[in-house]
Amino acid sequence: AVPSADVPPTRETQKSRKRVRSSKEEQDAAEERRLTALLFGGGVEEETQQQSEPEESESEGHEDTHEISERFFELDRTGDGELQVEEEETRHDGYSDDDVDNAAVEKPAWVDEDDADVSMSLMSVDRLKKLRKSRSETAPLDGVELERRLRKRFQETTTARTDWANVDEAAEKKEEDSLLESSATPLLASSSGRLPPHVLNVVRCPDANQQDPNKAVVQAVHFHPGSDPDRPLMLTAGLDKTLRFFQVDAEESQKIHGIHFPKLPIYSASFLGDTGNVVVSGRRPFFYIYDAVAGKLDMVPKIMGRQEKSLEKFAVSPDGRTIAFIGNDGYIILVDVHSKQWIADLKMNGSARAVTFTPDGEEILGSGSDGDVYRWNLQSRRCLERFSNEDGTITSSLSASFKNLAVGAESGVVNLYSSHASHHQKLKSIMNLHTSADYTKFNHDGQILAFSSRREKHSMKLLHVPTATVFSNWPTSKTPLNYVWSMDFSPQSKFLAVGNDKGNCLLYKLNHYHNND
Repeated sequence: AVPSADVPPTRETQKSRKRVRSSKEEQDAAEERRLTALLFGGGVEEETQQQSEPEESESEGHEDTHEISERFFELDRTGDGELQVEEEETRHDGYSDDDVDNAAVEKPAWVDEDDADVSMSLMSVDRLKKLRKSRSETAPLDGVELERRLRKRFQETTTARTDWANVDEAAEKKEEDSLLESSATPLLASSSGRLPPHVLNVVRCPDANQQDPNKAVVQAVHFHPGSDPDRPLMLTAGLDKTLRFFQVDAEESQKIHGIHFPKLPIYSASFLGDTGNVVVSGRRPFFYIYDAVAGKLDMVPKIMGRQEKSLEKFAVSPDGRTIAFIGNDGYIILVDVHSKQWIADLKMNGSARAVTFTPDGEEILGSGSDGDVYRWNLQSRRCLERFSNEDGTITSSLSASFKNLAVGAESGVVNLYSSHASHHQKLKSIMNLHTSADYTKFNHDGQILAFSSRREKHSMKLLHVPTATVFSNWPTSKTPLNYVWSMDFSPQSKFLAVGNDKGNCLLYKLNHYHNND
């Protein structure tokens, strides 16, 4: 008979239910341990060691453990096999891990699926005809192919080059070594040849023209480049129309010769290289070439083909073969010394105010009212470079050494540039002058730069070029410079001559170069 629902459960029924409940709990616990061992490992051994059940339960636990272990290692082997298959496929395709990463990076972030549905005829627009592979191609292109051809066309014709970013390590190292060598030249030089900065050892000597002072402003002072460095030959000239020659000495300078030009107040005079010839000019359309050795004077009445009424400013090439006169309308007129004839014109924008040759005589530099500096090759007459002086005002003077270029402006600023084969780099702006920088001059080794102004009394400074610092001890406010109109360094820079408005040619001995013979 079926027991009624109201009849309470017997004791056997309750025990049976407890056994079922405990068995279910044991199964749940075993399942939990199995999952823990499967995920984290080590759970199987712990389970085996902690068994305290009877033999039947223990055997069942061992069977479960064996089953779990087999299942665990079976899964692990499966994973290794999949990895091996993927690695073999990757090696078979020829890609490395880095290639896969790069490919993932280069993959487009977004792809328009509608590009494949676009149809474009290359004949519909004239600019697209360049994308054709041949003239006979007339079939329309889909969006993907059109994008590919546009991209290829851009890469082939674009002016936005990026190859400048590719660094040539060998060239870069060579450039760094060259720069280090050039910048460390004073450090690598002997201590005797290196000029100390800040303080200049200078001694005043009797005036170079003491035996026959000029009767007016000393417009020109120049040492003969090939004369004896200990007793160099020097000329002075000025508005008194007289050219004078002196044998300079630290104790007393001797006058050698003089010549008077009745029709020419002299504004410029210079030796022509190592020869004994001298070129003399002023505010006249003619100029003179004087042979001091033979005592012969040649007058050049005018430069053929030119209409200049004044030839007061010029520069002479180091070899003495070429004279560069400053002409009108931005022209620099080149004259051959041997034939005394015009050979070429060099043109710049604006008016020409300053001109100079490089020490090797291969190039000529000019500047003027536009503030730009021009560099020409003397043989080809081709302009190699044009750059703007950072001062921005009218250029009043130029001077070049083997390593540097000095540009003086009417504002009084003197800019020092480093000279390279292809460009000039600004090193420093010297602002010690308050008026126009009318004269700049490097000494023979380029370690000293002298610059002065004619418009202010005692306005002259000397710069230590390697450190770009002005010498602090000389000249001083008590140095009797007056208004400086001309200056020059002797061969080997043993003397410095300064011509002023009083007609005196002051002479100073630079002991550093005297003591390092």
